[in-house]
Amino acid sequence: MNYRLYIVLFFLLNVLSNSIFAQEKTITLRLDEVIKRAQQNAPEVRIAKAQRDRSRMTYNDQLLALKPTLALSARLPDYSSRIEPTTQEDGTLVFRRAPRLSSNFDAVITQNIALTGGEIRVGTGLYQLLNLKADTSASSFTSNPIYIDITQPIFGFNRFKWNKKILPMVLEEAEREYTEQLADVAQQAVTFFFDLYIAQLNLDAAGRDKANADELYELAQNRFSVGKIAEADVLQMELGVMQAETRQASAELNIQRSSNDLRYFLGIDEMVNFDLIVPEGVPEYLINSELALEQARLNRKFTLTQDRQRIESDRDIEQVKKENGVSLSIGANVGLSQQDETLPRSYSSLERQERVGIGLNVPIYDWGKAKSKRQMVEADRELLEFTIEQENINFERNILLKIRQFDIIRGQLAIAERTNEVAAKRYDITKKRYTVGKVDVTELNVALNEQISARQNYTQALRDFWAAHYELRRLTLYDFENGTSLVK
Repeated sequence: MNYRLYIVLFFLLNVLSNSIFAQEKTITLRLDEVIKRAQQNAPEVRIAKAQRDRSRMTYNDQLLALKPTLALSARLPDYSSRIEPTTQEDGTLVFRRAPRLSSNFDAVITQNIALTGGEIRVGTGLYQLLNLKADTSASSFTSNPIYIDITQPIFGFNRFKWNKKILPMVLEEAEREYTEQLADVAQQAVTFFFDLYIAQLNLDAAGRDKANADELYELAQNRFSVGKIAEADVLQMELGVMQAETRQASAELNIQRSSNDLRYFLGIDEMVNFDLIVPEGVPEYLINSELALEQARLNRKFTLTQDRQRIESDRDIEQVKKENGVSLSIGANVGLSQQDETLPRSYSSLERQERVGIGLNVPIYDWGKAKSKRQMVEADRELLEFTIEQENINFERNILLKIRQFDIIRGQLAIAERTNEVAAKRYDITKKRYTVGKVDVTELNVALNEQISARQNYTQALRDFWAAHYELRRLTLYDFENGTSLVK
């Protein structure tokens, strides 16, 4: 009874497992489709996009700093009661408590002047003062229907001028960073694609090797039974069967791992099988070193970053010099004003009010603080130039090295492809000769090992080619196959 129950349970589990695996759908993808999906769903791209959007908002925020602002301010009311000096008719001063209730209102439009670093304010205001005495209460109004106030530093540091130069560069850097991240993701997609593709090829090859090993082992057993071969040859064939089973099991594990890696990379939550289509052939194009370096300088972010760092260094030097040197500012105010005990009359018979002032600040001695700051920013500028120079040298060397490696890899791919064809054909011939007894098992195993090695070398060379192809695109942001820039 127990035996029958085990059989039923085994049958049900087998049916259940088959139904589960049958639910996994198969997705057919080309290499370019994998890259496109990755560039849409990869976390690195979403992060780079968020950083780009953040830079755009920062840029717009800085532009808004140059727009006028309207502000309203008021104190309604402001009560005070304190002892103050009061001038008498004979000119003497008497200290008396003066309780007061005041109110004021101002509306001001402020505009920064980006060209000169100054500020202009246009406003209107009203002030009321009510004296609260025990014997009498007096109220007065002071109006400023309109006034214009200008503040202009002469030798001051103008941050608006520098922001106008730097902020567009920061925004463009963010755009370049996003494009570079897309190229990075494309290169990663190539890695995941070919990891799975090679694993699939290895599994297919392992299955064929297992079938061949089983066939040869059965043939060896038949020959041993009639005394045509020694027992050592049979054991060698049995060893080949076990080695083929090991390779097949390893290939199945690689399939699972590589499939999951690609699935997670593409943002696919469900369990799927991938049917990968490798591009037919490889693109034929020559890479001009001068063109590659030129496009890299034009398209990559690092060139723009270096230019921005130089401008920021110039800004820091100017800021230190102007903030620690002689400063001169001019302030001017012009408007209309009137004062009266009643509100309507405080807006009639308006009188002009004017004010002009010049502010001067001359540092005499600061114990070398200003000199030390100048030396620091100048040293930073010198270090920056050295760093940029070394970065350019390393970058150019890297690109030239990758170009040479690409040419070598393309040549190795052609050799590996031909070697794979020859090794596969040699193994087929050797297998047929072994079947009819013209070669021994040693020569057959040599041919088999050469075929496996040649197949692995070819698939690795194919992967190396496409990895190098997309790495050059990433380094230069240039499509050498179509002759177009990747920067939009």
